[in-house]
Amino acid sequence: MTIRAEIHVTGIVQGVGFRPFIYRVAKRESLKGYVLNLGDAGVRIIAEGNRQSILNLIDHLKHNPPSISRIESLEIEWKEADDEFSDFKIVKSSERRSEDAAPEIPPDIAVCDKCIKEMLDPSSRWYLYPFTACAACGPRFSTITDLPYDRPNTTMDEFSLCNKCNTGYTNPLNRRYHAQTTACPKCGPTYKLTTNEKEIARGHEAVSETAHLLAKGSIVAIQGITGTHLATKTTELEPIRKLRSRKQRPNQPFAIMTESIERMKQFLVFSEYEEELLMSWRRPIVLIEKKEMPIKNNHGAVSGMPTKSFEEIAPGLDTVGVMLPYAPLHHLLFHFSQEPAFVMTSANPSGVPMYKDPETILSQLTNIADYFLVHDREIRQRADDSVLKVVHKKNAVFIRRSRSFVPNPITLKQPIKETKIVGVGPEEKATASILKSGSIYMTQHIGDTNRLESLEFLDEAIQHMMHLLGIENLDAIACDLHPQFLSTEYAEEQARLNDIALHRVQHHHAHLAAILVDHELELDTRIVCITADGYGYGPDGSGWGGEILLGNALDCTRESGLMKQVYPGGDLSAKFSTRALLSILHDSIPSDEIIKLVGNARISKNAIATEDSISMLIDMIENDINTLASSSTGRVLDAIASALGVCSENTYDGECPMKLEAHAKETDLRIEPVYLKTRGGRELDTTEFLKSVVELKKKGINSREIAYAAQWSLGEALAELAVRTADNENIQRIGFSGGVALNRILTKAIVSQIESVGKTPLIHNKVPPGDAGISLGQVAVAALHETE
Repeated sequence: MTIRAEIHVTGIVQGVGFRPFIYRVAKRESLKGYVLNLGDAGVRIIAEGNRQSILNLIDHLKHNPPSISRIESLEIEWKEADDEFSDFKIVKSSERRSEDAAPEIPPDIAVCDKCIKEMLDPSSRWYLYPFTACAACGPRFSTITDLPYDRPNTTMDEFSLCNKCNTGYTNPLNRRYHAQTTACPKCGPTYKLTTNEKEIARGHEAVSETAHLLAKGSIVAIQGITGTHLATKTTELEPIRKLRSRKQRPNQPFAIMTESIERMKQFLVFSEYEEELLMSWRRPIVLIEKKEMPIKNNHGAVSGMPTKSFEEIAPGLDTVGVMLPYAPLHHLLFHFSQEPAFVMTSANPSGVPMYKDPETILSQLTNIADYFLVHDREIRQRADDSVLKVVHKKNAVFIRRSRSFVPNPITLKQPIKETKIVGVGPEEKATASILKSGSIYMTQHIGDTNRLESLEFLDEAIQHMMHLLGIENLDAIACDLHPQFLSTEYAEEQARLNDIALHRVQHHHAHLAAILVDHELELDTRIVCITADGYGYGPDGSGWGGEILLGNALDCTRESGLMKQVYPGGDLSAKFSTRALLSILHDSIPSDEIIKLVGNARISKNAIATEDSISMLIDMIENDINTLASSSTGRVLDAIASALGVCSENTYDGECPMKLEAHAKETDLRIEPVYLKTRGGRELDTTEFLKSVVELKKKGINSREIAYAAQWSLGEALAELAVRTADNENIQRIGFSGGVALNRILTKAIVSQIESVGKTPLIHNKVPPGDAGISLGQVAVAALHETE
């Protein structure tokens, strides 16, 4: 008996070879009907045939879909057959757009093994072609101009397919059927290698010559799928130092790209879980610990990469950011080279968005790059490489959620279907987030929005995402509570121009809300949350950064945390860790002893620690001259790093805490916390805590053991305060959010302490714990207020 099934599938089902997969199974099962992409969301399948054949199709859908796809929902409606079909077809995508739909916009996908094999096969049409792609791989989000995801709605539209490519594109049984970014050397984009003065080579010759230039130690700006890298070799120190000097990044770690996981194993040791992350189709950067000395060959060399290279690539750290090739171009660079790895860092000066078009690359990177490898396919939306770090067991957290993860949405637990809200994030490490139909779409990494270029990028990313989502009118916009952020001014202007509600969300409240969304909890679920970071504008105007919060997305209160300290010089105390140490200990340790502790450490760009300069800073603290009161965990970690002689200046954000984490050696040594009674409960006395650190140093205890003990004990103390609040309020779940949640030692201590008393720790997984997750938390807070 012939029956009919109408099937609606949502999730990551567009731009991943889903329709050809359905077509092949349907043909094999002798079904009739069609499959099409819906312009708003998902895929529709109409299948007629015998019941068992349709059930076989559904079984394949559930258990054997394309590897990159992800099915969120599968709705099936059984009906009588109309017998209106003579065959099974793939029909043209629907142009229908719905205000209520939450579309899945396909992310950029690493090149697949089949395409790599063709690209390295001399008999293939795609031999040495750096833009090869198929229905299962290649650019997606970075090329999309509109939905549905079809070639006319991508930046590949200007490249007309040649006859051979068109034959594959229109054949449902071909691997490149409706592969929207497919092309070949005859009809597709082209690379050229150039200097500012002349073109050197085109096509695959440009790529091979680039590999040779890199091998010689040149710095090359390489335009890729989603943006541009500055690349150089790793087997010599001078090119890396030259790149640091030109980019004015004296200490900030660079990422490296290796040819294969086998090559990576020659100089790094990592877990199976970390290998899974590295090998996934998203190809993120993963921070891998330098757990063992690199393996040497018979000549004492380290597979071509000297051990000193690691120190030059990631100075003072115990991890190095590594990734595998994800673009065809990357594979070709290694094909033409004997280098074990290349430095690959984003092509932009500090604080400016990564450059993405040839004209800007050539004009703005003249003083950094020696050569430029650029192409003629437009990058509609740039996206930096995503960065992950394993902080506890099989829990990887985002340092940066961008390429290949964006724009996959994060779904709210409760059905907030009609409200459309934008969150613009804080000032540093910003993203934006857009709520539509109960799903939150985070933009790619924007960066620090304290410059006009980054603010314009923020607006561009928001407008593009709203366009793809079919949002014409917003109901509200959310921003940070800080009145002086440019992103706050942007939100205020948008609220005024569009006559919509403006929600000012306290920084750490947004962190708490982000944890709720990350763990798929109802937004009104009450939890206790440890929020630990460098700075957040508190409701009283002081600096927050070490809080125990109680509440939900609607409201929260500060129950306890770290005691506030007074820091002189505003942002200077965040840059020079000696100031943090002095602020915490000035009442407890004589200034001459502090000078002995820190030596000639700088307290500003032009001053070092002396009797006079220390006296001046103490004067500022005691007379409240240009000071900021703050409970910042980041400043406490800075002070510990300063006291132990690990790091005296944050030349990049988080440098001192990161080096402190790297310096630590596991030990059973602990620091006994001292708590102060307050009106609301109690707080950790960070002055007594730092005094204990100094006393241990005076006793001659190994500084690496003190570093571990200090971080573990700080985490344990925060957890004890959180557990105390949770017990008082009969709450089971305790979250941990904020930039400090990227610290492995504190995270393990906090999780261990919470689990030891039978409570449930919540650490981030889908949403970055740092400021990159703030925009999502802002949206969650605003959404609950809008629907109350």
